[in-house]
Amino acid sequence: MFESNFRWGRETVCWQRFLFSLALIAVPAILNSCGSKTTSTTTTPTITVSCNPVDVTVLSTSQCTATVLNLSSTLVNWSVGGTGTGSISSGGLFTAPGTVPTNNVVTITATSQVQSTLTATQNLTIVQPTAIAAVTCNDPSGNPATTVVSGNTLACTATTSTGGSVPVNWSVANTNHPGATLNIGSVSAQGIYTAPLVPPPGQSVTITATSQALATQTMSISAKVVFGNAVLSGPYVFSASGRTTTKVFWARVGSFSAGGGAILNGLEDTNQGGSPNTVQTLRTFSGSYSIGPDGRGTMQFCEGTPAPASCPSGSLSATAFFSIVVVSPQQVQIIEFSKPGVSSATTTAGGEMVSQDPSVPGAGDGNLSGTYSFNFAGVSTSATEHSILGEFVANGHATISAGASSTPGEFDVDPVSGGSATTLPATTYSISANGRGTVTLNGLTFSFYPVSDNRSKFIEIDPVPPSTATSSILVGDAYKQQTSLTCGWALNDLNGLTVFETSGASSSGVIGDVGSFTASNNGTIGTLSNGSIDENNGGAVPPPQIGTLSGNYVVGTPCGRGTLSVGSHTYVFYFISASNAVLQETTAGINAHGLLVPSQGGPFADPTLTGSYAFRLGGTDAAGTTGLREDFLGQFTSSGSGTGVAGVLDLNDLGVTQTGLAIANGMYSATGGLRATMMLPVATSPSTTRNFVLYMVSPTLFYALDTDPSPADTAIGVIDNQF
Repeated sequence: MFESNFRWGRETVCWQRFLFSLALIAVPAILNSCGSKTTSTTTTPTITVSCNPVDVTVLSTSQCTATVLNLSSTLVNWSVGGTGTGSISSGGLFTAPGTVPTNNVVTITATSQVQSTLTATQNLTIVQPTAIAAVTCNDPSGNPATTVVSGNTLACTATTSTGGSVPVNWSVANTNHPGATLNIGSVSAQGIYTAPLVPPPGQSVTITATSQALATQTMSISAKVVFGNAVLSGPYVFSASGRTTTKVFWARVGSFSAGGGAILNGLEDTNQGGSPNTVQTLRTFSGSYSIGPDGRGTMQFCEGTPAPASCPSGSLSATAFFSIVVVSPQQVQIIEFSKPGVSSATTTAGGEMVSQDPSVPGAGDGNLSGTYSFNFAGVSTSATEHSILGEFVANGHATISAGASSTPGEFDVDPVSGGSATTLPATTYSISANGRGTVTLNGLTFSFYPVSDNRSKFIEIDPVPPSTATSSILVGDAYKQQTSLTCGWALNDLNGLTVFETSGASSSGVIGDVGSFTASNNGTIGTLSNGSIDENNGGAVPPPQIGTLSGNYVVGTPCGRGTLSVGSHTYVFYFISASNAVLQETTAGINAHGLLVPSQGGPFADPTLTGSYAFRLGGTDAAGTTGLREDFLGQFTSSGSGTGVAGVLDLNDLGVTQTGLAIANGMYSATGGLRATMMLPVATSPSTTRNFVLYMVSPTLFYALDTDPSPADTAIGVIDNQF
């Protein structure tokens, strides 16, 4: 029994040993199968190319990239096969050729920089760009338009023949002067054209669409730019003077804000002659205006205390009406006029409105700081022509006190002073929060409206009782003297070619002079040479004296004051800047005032008068002292050839108004130096021809004098270039 059991156990042990031996043999195989030996992978280098887009418009680009695997460097060299098939940069940027090659498929190749046999390619198809079939522009209402007014927009699009949009770049240029950049407006990347406030020369711009795909593919459209209400914006100061229909003197000075055809925050002072005269101060008003395509327009005030909140065109509350013409966003010429649809006005007067420095409105006595030369003119209460010329020193702190000449200022009164200056007494002034100031000068009370630190408009506001015959009604401007030196004015501050104008009265009636001279000095003596004067004295027009007059001048005391004579005329002046001064004629029997200014250009030649011009003149409509006040303004265009001058004017002849009078086939002729003559046929009823002499101050400003002996008008004014 024991043996059998023992045998079975021995057999079991042997079997187990056998199995153990097999297990030992299998372990390495199992271990090998579990990763002790690395599995082999491919080590072949590869390269692929991808370009976007694969359809490339001529002259456009496609960015290509190369992917390199299993090499020590991923850098490649790029190439494109064939000539005329475009080019590719080292960074893989492909630029298509300017024309589609015969085979419109090009092959881009990337070659490994470390294994030149390793390459890959990508085919690109070169296609023509989508053609621009049309360029159209729409106004803000969505209607097709080729005319745009000041500051307004046109939305322009470039389209295919099927109406699809073409990606383009936009540009704008002056149609008649492609290189000129002034007043052409701007166009956005989206094709929105914004017109300038003032039209460009020739009044036309060219808006061009250039294909983004092919720069040689363009299409253009022309747009006419005209004036509109947006040309006026912001604060303005204005003045006007003239006569009522009863022939008494009338003046107004004030300020307002303009924008979008509306006038807000109006404030003015008015002074009307009579017995007694009528002074209205701090008069509030609202208003409106409308500017036509040529810059001519209308303006109206609704005056009252308080003024209406608004005063739209045709308002029954309107109390004052004007005809206006825009020179620029900074300057507008104005005349008093009749209300729409009516041909009679209560007042005949002319003046201007000028853009006010936006920093001026608000209390600030510093808006009057420095030495100012002033020129105030009007009448005494006996209706005698009257003017005061001089200077005062404001310290910016509400006081007019001693300046460089140890006095608060000086003035000359015409026709009283007899050629000598009178000292101004010290005084005070104030400027209120509404921007209006008040001051008393030599016993006369004025309100004034600062245009800027350099200029203010003044009006006398003294109420005059019937028994006072020595008081006056005066209106005018004060200009800051432009010198940093203490009493720095000397002989050489009047130098070179100078132009002047004066207007006023003589025993024969209204008188106007325009002229020029050349000033020079040797340090001790000032001389005038090559002097010219044209005159209209109460309708009498003596032969002009052209280039034959001589004279002299003195710059002395008080500081800033000088005297001059040219021919038989004598004057006193106060400097504003070099060769720029307020001017008063002191010739016996003449009471006149004006300006002398340096010439900036010349001589006058036919091409000098090229473009569009605004003008305003005032005076009388008949000879002698019986003439009635007239004011007229308008606009004309000139091609620079001396002929074909055409335009329109509005006329107020002592309250009888005519608007839209056509000027056709006008002519002008240069006569030498700064002088020219002009003839304008005007379609009045009956038709008349206006004859003028012009003196060129600059290519943008001309002094003009009516020289008609029959009918014997006497009018003087300015012609300003618009564009």
